[in-house]
Amino acid sequence: MIKQYMIPVYGLLVKSGGWAIEPTGTTGAGEKVVPEEYRLPVAEYLAAQEVA
Repeated sequence: MIKQYMIPVYGLLVKSGGWAIEPTGTTGAGEKVVPEEYRLPVAEYLAAQEVA
């Protein structure tokens, strides 16, 4: 279940560089990744921020 208030939160974490939208496999087990169900909404949110 997606909680709408978490989308901007995850967006901020991704923009700050602390989290990734998708696993990269380069940083090992400690990698912080947006939960799978939030990836598309967060990506859309970030794309909308870039256009504005």
